[in-house]
Amino acid sequence: MNKYVIVLAAGKGTGMNSRDPEHSKVSYPILGKPIINYVIDAVKPLDPQQIVTVVGFGGELTKSLVEKESDIAWQKRLLGTGHAVLQAKPFLEGKPGQTLVIYGDTPLVETETLRQIYHIHEKNKYDMTVVSAVLENPKGYGRILREDKSNRILAIREESDCTFAEYEINEVNTGICIIDNELLFKYIERLSVDNNRHLFYLSELVQLFIQDNYHVGVFVAEEMKEVYSINNRVQLAYASKIMRRRINQKLMLSGVSIEDIDSAYISPDVQIGQDTVIRSNTTILGKSKIGEACSIGPNTILNDVEVGNDAEIISSNLDGVKVENSAKVGPFVEKHGK
Repeated sequence: MNKYVIVLAAGKGTGMNSRDPEHSKVSYPILGKPIINYVIDAVKPLDPQQIVTVVGFGGELTKSLVEKESDIAWQKRLLGTGHAVLQAKPFLEGKPGQTLVIYGDTPLVETETLRQIYHIHEKNKYDMTVVSAVLENPKGYGRILREDKSNRILAIREESDCTFAEYEINEVNTGICIIDNELLFKYIERLSVDNNRHLFYLSELVQLFIQDNYHVGVFVAEEMKEVYSINNRVQLAYASKIMRRRINQKLMLSGVSIEDIDSAYISPDVQIGQDTVIRSNTTILGKSKIGEACSIGPNTILNDVEVGNDAEIISSNLDGVKVENSAKVGPFVEKHGK
Protein backbone atom coordinates (compact mmCIF):
# COMPACT_ATOMS: atom_id res chain seq x y z
CA MET A 1 0.00 0.00 0.00
CA ASN A 2 1.32 3.41 -0.95
CA LYS A 3 1.44 5.92 1.88
CA TYR A 4 1.43 9.69 1.68
CA VAL A 5 1.62 12.32 4.40
CA ILE A 6 0.22 15.85 4.54
CA VAL A 7 1.60 17.97 7.38
CA LEU A 8 -0.52 21.03 8.16
CA ALA A 9 1.75 23.87 9.26
CA ALA A 10 0.22 27.09 7.96
CA GLY A 11 -1.48 28.46 11.07
CA LYS A 12 -0.64 31.83 12.62
CA GLY A 13 0.00 30.60 16.14
CA THR A 14 -1.24 33.88 17.61
CA GLY A 15 -1.19 32.34 21.07
CA MET A 16 2.60 32.50 21.03
CA ASN A 17 2.37 36.33 21.18
CA SER A 18 5.65 36.88 19.37
CA ARG A 19 6.76 40.33 18.23
CA ASP A 20 8.30 38.66 15.17
CA PRO A 21 5.57 38.53 12.48
CA GLU A 22 7.39 35.79 10.57
CA HIS A 23 7.98 33.42 13.50
CA SER A 24 5.84 30.41 12.64
CA LYS A 25 4.46 28.42 15.56
CA VAL A 26 5.91 25.14 14.35
CA SER A 27 9.44 26.61 14.28
CA TYR A 28 9.62 27.05 18.06
CA PRO A 29 12.18 24.67 19.53
CA ILE A 30 11.87 21.89 22.05
CA LEU A 31 15.32 20.96 23.34
CA GLY A 32 16.87 22.87 20.46
CA LYS A 33 14.83 21.12 17.76
CA PRO A 34 11.88 22.80 15.97
CA ILE A 35 8.43 21.41 16.73
CA ILE A 36 7.73 20.47 13.11
CA ASN A 37 10.90 18.43 12.78
CA TYR A 38 9.67 16.10 15.52
CA VAL A 39 6.57 15.47 13.38
CA ILE A 40 8.61 14.88 10.23
CA ASP A 41 10.88 12.46 12.11
CA ALA A 42 7.82 10.58 13.41
CA VAL A 43 6.33 10.02 9.93
CA LYS A 44 9.55 9.19 8.04
CA PRO A 45 9.86 5.63 9.40
CA LEU A 46 6.45 4.88 7.88
CA ASP A 47 8.26 5.01 4.51
CA PRO A 48 5.77 7.30 2.78
CA GLN A 49 6.10 7.74 -0.96
CA GLN A 50 5.72 11.48 -0.47
CA ILE A 51 5.45 14.05 2.32
CA VAL A 52 3.79 17.39 1.61
CA THR A 53 4.01 20.18 4.17
CA VAL A 54 1.44 22.96 3.85
CA VAL A 55 2.94 26.28 4.96
CA GLY A 56 1.43 29.75 5.24
CA PHE A 57 2.09 32.16 8.09
CA GLY A 58 5.87 32.43 8.54
CA GLY A 59 6.09 30.02 5.65
CA GLU A 60 9.63 30.79 4.53
CA LEU A 61 10.96 29.84 7.94
CA THR A 62 8.90 26.66 8.09
CA LYS A 63 9.92 25.80 4.53
CA SER A 64 13.61 26.13 5.42
CA LEU A 65 13.18 23.57 8.21
CA VAL A 66 11.56 20.79 6.18
CA GLU A 67 12.22 21.32 2.46
CA LYS A 68 14.99 18.70 2.34
CA GLU A 69 12.52 16.03 3.42
CA SER A 70 9.18 17.30 2.15
CA ASP A 71 7.48 18.95 -0.78
CA ILE A 72 6.10 22.39 0.06
CA ALA A 73 2.56 23.61 -0.65
CA TRP A 74 1.52 27.17 0.15
CA GLN A 75 -1.77 28.17 1.74
CA LYS A 76 -1.89 31.88 0.94
CA ARG A 77 -5.25 32.43 2.62
CA LEU A 78 -5.94 30.66 5.91
CA LEU A 79 -9.42 29.33 5.18
CA GLY A 80 -9.46 26.21 7.32
CA THR A 81 -8.03 22.69 7.44
CA GLY A 82 -9.94 21.51 4.38
CA HIS A 83 -8.60 24.40 2.33
CA ALA A 84 -5.08 23.65 3.63
CA VAL A 85 -5.28 20.02 2.49
CA LEU A 86 -6.57 21.20 -0.90
CA GLN A 87 -3.22 22.92 -1.48
CA ALA A 88 -1.55 19.48 -1.61
CA LYS A 89 -3.72 18.45 -4.56
CA PRO A 90 -1.12 19.25 -7.29
CA PHE A 91 1.30 16.87 -5.57
CA LEU A 92 -0.97 13.95 -4.69
CA GLU A 93 -4.13 13.97 -6.82
CA GLY A 94 -4.88 10.71 -8.61
CA LYS A 95 -2.31 8.62 -6.75
CA PRO A 96 -3.62 5.34 -5.26
CA GLY A 97 -2.88 4.81 -1.60
CA GLN A 98 -3.68 6.13 1.86
CA THR A 99 -2.86 9.62 3.13
CA LEU A 100 -2.06 10.52 6.71
CA VAL A 101 -3.07 14.07 7.59
CA ILE A 102 -1.31 15.37 10.69
CA TYR A 103 -0.73 18.74 12.31
CA GLY A 104 2.77 20.19 12.38
CA ASP A 105 2.34 21.26 16.01
CA THR A 106 2.05 17.73 17.51
CA PRO A 107 5.67 16.95 18.44
CA LEU A 108 4.85 14.21 20.94
CA VAL A 109 3.29 11.81 18.44
CA GLU A 110 5.27 8.58 18.11
CA THR A 111 5.89 6.46 15.04
CA GLU A 112 4.55 3.30 16.67
CA THR A 113 1.20 4.97 17.34
CA LEU A 114 0.97 6.07 13.71
CA ARG A 115 1.71 2.48 12.66
CA GLN A 116 -1.14 1.27 14.87
CA ILE A 117 -3.53 3.73 13.25
CA TYR A 118 -2.50 2.52 9.79
CA HIS A 119 -2.94 -1.09 10.94
CA ILE A 120 -6.51 -0.46 12.14
CA HIS A 121 -7.25 1.47 8.95
CA GLU A 122 -6.06 -1.39 6.72
CA LYS A 123 -7.44 -4.23 8.83
CA ASN A 124 -10.96 -2.80 8.81
CA LYS A 125 -10.76 -1.59 5.22
CA TYR A 126 -11.78 1.90 6.26
CA ASP A 127 -11.95 4.65 3.66
CA MET A 128 -11.28 7.18 6.41
CA THR A 129 -9.98 6.70 9.95
CA VAL A 130 -10.37 9.54 12.43
CA VAL A 131 -8.17 9.71 15.53
CA SER A 132 -10.06 10.75 18.65
CA ALA A 133 -9.27 11.16 22.34
CA VAL A 134 -11.39 11.30 25.48
CA LEU A 135 -10.76 14.37 27.64
CA GLU A 136 -12.06 15.55 31.00
CA ASN A 137 -12.01 19.08 29.60
CA PRO A 138 -12.74 18.99 25.85
CA LYS A 139 -12.82 22.77 25.43
CA GLY A 140 -11.30 23.94 22.15
CA TYR A 141 -11.77 20.68 20.25
CA GLY A 142 -14.31 19.43 17.74
CA ARG A 143 -16.60 16.72 19.15
CA ILE A 144 -17.10 13.19 17.86
CA LEU A 145 -20.81 12.49 17.29
CA ARG A 146 -21.81 8.83 17.51
CA GLU A 147 -25.03 6.92 16.93
CA ASP A 148 -26.66 5.90 20.23
CA LYS A 149 -27.28 2.23 19.41
CA SER A 150 -24.38 1.20 17.20
CA ASN A 151 -21.84 3.71 18.56
CA ARG A 152 -20.59 4.28 15.03
CA ILE A 153 -19.34 7.73 14.11
CA LEU A 154 -21.87 10.02 12.48
CA ALA A 155 -20.00 13.32 12.21
CA ILE A 156 -17.48 15.67 13.73
CA ARG A 157 -18.90 18.91 15.04
CA GLU A 158 -16.57 21.87 15.44
CA GLU A 159 -16.94 23.42 18.87
CA SER A 160 -18.22 26.75 17.54
CA ASP A 161 -21.11 24.87 15.90
CA CYS A 162 -22.03 22.59 18.81
CA THR A 163 -25.43 22.51 20.44
CA PHE A 164 -25.42 22.56 24.25
CA ALA A 165 -25.73 18.76 24.36
CA GLU A 166 -22.92 18.29 21.83
CA TYR A 167 -20.73 20.70 23.78
CA GLU A 168 -20.89 18.28 26.75
CA ILE A 169 -19.40 15.40 24.70
CA ASN A 170 -15.87 14.58 25.89
CA GLU A 171 -14.66 12.53 22.91
CA VAL A 172 -12.81 14.94 20.65
CA ASN A 173 -11.27 15.09 17.21
CA THR A 174 -7.46 15.30 17.38
CA GLY A 175 -7.18 16.40 13.74
CA ILE A 176 -5.12 13.35 12.76
CA CYS A 177 -6.70 11.07 10.18
CA ILE A 178 -5.97 8.61 7.39
CA ILE A 179 -7.96 8.92 4.17
CA ASP A 180 -8.01 7.03 0.89
CA ASN A 181 -5.97 9.41 -1.25
CA GLU A 182 -8.06 9.22 -4.40
CA LEU A 183 -11.28 9.79 -2.43
CA LEU A 184 -9.67 12.64 -0.53
CA PHE A 185 -9.09 14.72 -3.63
CA LYS A 186 -12.34 13.64 -5.20
CA TYR A 187 -14.31 15.02 -2.23
CA ILE A 188 -12.13 17.85 -0.95
CA GLU A 189 -13.70 20.47 -3.22
CA ARG A 190 -17.17 19.52 -1.99
CA LEU A 191 -16.50 21.00 1.44
CA SER A 192 -18.70 23.94 2.35
CA VAL A 193 -18.39 26.99 4.61
CA ASP A 194 -21.82 26.40 6.11
CA ASN A 195 -20.62 26.86 9.69
CA ASN A 196 -20.28 29.65 12.21
CA ARG A 197 -16.70 30.50 11.29
CA HIS A 198 -17.16 30.22 7.51
CA LEU A 199 -14.13 27.96 7.11
CA PHE A 200 -13.53 24.80 5.07
CA TYR A 201 -13.17 22.02 7.66
CA LEU A 202 -11.57 18.72 6.69
CA SER A 203 -13.75 17.07 9.35
CA GLU A 204 -16.81 17.59 7.10
CA LEU A 205 -15.51 14.69 5.00
CA VAL A 206 -16.85 12.30 7.66
CA GLN A 207 -20.45 13.22 6.84
CA LEU A 208 -19.82 13.33 3.10
CA PHE A 209 -18.25 9.86 3.13
CA ILE A 210 -21.01 8.35 5.28
CA GLN A 211 -23.70 9.87 3.06
CA ASP A 212 -22.13 8.10 0.10
CA ASN A 213 -21.78 4.79 1.98
CA TYR A 214 -18.04 4.88 2.49
CA HIS A 215 -16.60 3.24 5.60
CA VAL A 216 -15.44 5.66 8.33
CA GLY A 217 -13.84 4.40 11.54
CA VAL A 218 -12.37 5.87 14.71
CA PHE A 219 -9.07 5.14 16.42
CA VAL A 220 -9.25 6.27 20.06
CA ALA A 221 -5.81 7.41 21.22
CA GLU A 222 -4.79 5.92 24.56
CA GLU A 223 -2.38 8.75 25.34
CA MET A 224 -3.78 12.22 24.71
CA LYS A 225 -0.32 13.71 25.21
CA GLU A 226 0.81 12.06 21.95
CA VAL A 227 -1.73 14.00 19.92
CA TYR A 228 -1.34 17.15 21.99
CA SER A 229 -1.26 20.35 19.89
CA ILE A 230 0.82 23.35 20.93
CA ASN A 231 -0.91 26.72 20.70
CA ASN A 232 0.87 28.84 23.30
CA ARG A 233 4.07 28.95 25.35
CA VAL A 234 2.50 27.26 28.37
CA GLN A 235 1.68 24.26 26.18
CA LEU A 236 5.16 24.45 24.65
CA ALA A 237 6.71 24.14 28.11
CA TYR A 238 4.41 21.24 28.96
CA ALA A 239 5.37 19.37 25.78
CA SER A 240 9.04 20.09 26.43
CA LYS A 241 8.83 18.55 29.87
CA ILE A 242 7.22 15.38 28.50
CA MET A 243 9.74 15.13 25.68
CA ARG A 244 12.68 15.71 28.04
CA ARG A 245 11.57 12.94 30.37
CA ARG A 246 10.91 10.58 27.44
CA ILE A 247 14.41 11.14 26.03
CA ASN A 248 16.12 10.84 29.41
CA GLN A 249 14.32 7.61 30.27
CA LYS A 250 15.27 6.09 26.92
CA LEU A 251 18.93 7.00 27.49
CA MET A 252 18.93 5.54 30.99
CA LEU A 253 17.43 2.28 29.76
CA SER A 254 20.23 2.13 27.15
CA GLY A 255 22.94 2.29 29.83
CA VAL A 256 23.44 6.01 30.48
CA SER A 257 23.29 7.37 34.04
CA ILE A 258 21.51 10.67 34.60
CA GLU A 259 21.92 12.01 38.12
CA ASP A 260 18.99 14.43 38.03
CA ILE A 261 16.41 13.67 35.35
CA ASP A 262 14.76 17.05 35.88
CA SER A 263 17.89 19.12 35.21
CA ALA A 264 19.21 17.27 32.16
CA TYR A 265 18.19 18.81 28.81
CA ILE A 266 19.16 16.48 25.96
CA SER A 267 18.12 16.78 22.31
CA PRO A 268 16.56 13.68 20.69
CA ASP A 269 19.33 13.59 18.08
CA VAL A 270 22.12 13.28 20.68
CA GLN A 271 23.97 9.97 20.95
CA ILE A 272 25.47 8.93 24.30
CA GLY A 273 27.52 5.78 24.96
CA GLN A 274 27.08 3.25 27.74
CA ASP A 275 28.27 3.98 31.29
CA THR A 276 28.48 7.72 30.67
CA VAL A 277 27.22 9.82 33.57
CA ILE A 278 25.25 13.02 32.94
CA ARG A 279 25.45 15.21 36.01
CA SER A 280 23.07 17.96 37.14
CA ASN A 281 22.35 21.13 35.16
CA THR A 282 23.64 19.73 31.89
CA THR A 283 22.34 20.62 28.43
CA ILE A 284 23.37 18.62 25.33
CA LEU A 285 21.93 19.82 22.03
CA GLY A 286 22.18 19.40 18.27
CA LYS A 287 23.74 16.23 16.95
CA SER A 288 26.27 15.87 19.74
CA LYS A 289 27.89 12.45 20.11
CA ILE A 290 29.20 11.43 23.51
CA GLY A 291 31.38 8.33 23.91
CA GLU A 292 31.36 5.63 26.57
CA ALA A 293 32.27 5.98 30.25
CA CYS A 294 32.35 9.79 30.15
CA SER A 295 31.42 12.22 32.90
CA ILE A 296 29.53 15.26 31.61
CA GLY A 297 28.67 18.15 33.94
CA PRO A 298 27.62 19.58 36.23
CA ASN A 299 26.78 23.03 34.84
CA THR A 300 27.71 22.19 31.26
CA ILE A 301 26.32 23.09 27.83
CA LEU A 302 27.33 21.12 24.74
CA ASN A 303 26.08 21.86 21.22
CA ASP A 304 27.10 19.74 18.21
CA VAL A 305 30.08 18.44 20.16
CA GLU A 306 31.84 15.11 19.62
CA VAL A 307 33.32 13.57 22.75
CA GLY A 308 35.53 10.48 22.82
CA ASN A 309 35.47 7.71 25.42
CA ASP A 310 36.44 8.20 29.09
CA ALA A 311 36.38 12.00 28.82
CA GLU A 312 35.43 14.37 31.62
CA ILE A 313 33.79 17.76 31.05
CA ILE A 314 32.93 20.04 33.96
CA SER A 315 31.34 23.52 34.03
CA SER A 316 31.97 24.20 30.35
CA ASN A 317 30.21 25.70 27.34
CA LEU A 318 31.36 23.96 24.15
CA ASP A 319 30.04 24.47 20.63
CA GLY A 320 31.05 22.48 17.57
CA VAL A 321 34.31 21.06 18.94
CA LYS A 322 35.83 17.62 19.29
CA VAL A 323 37.02 16.33 22.67
CA GLU A 324 39.51 13.46 22.49
CA ASN A 325 39.45 10.19 24.42
CA SER A 326 40.31 10.55 28.13
CA ALA A 327 40.47 14.36 27.85
CA LYS A 328 39.58 16.57 30.82
CA VAL A 329 37.86 19.87 30.14
CA GLY A 330 37.21 22.20 33.06
CA PRO A 331 36.10 25.68 34.09
CA PHE A 332 39.01 27.31 32.30
CA VAL A 333 37.23 26.60 28.98
CA GLU A 334 34.65 29.33 28.44
CA LYS A 335 33.48 28.60 24.91
CA HIS A 336 34.67 27.00 21.72
CA GLY A 337 33.39 28.21 18.36
CA LYS A 338 33.03 26.09 15.29
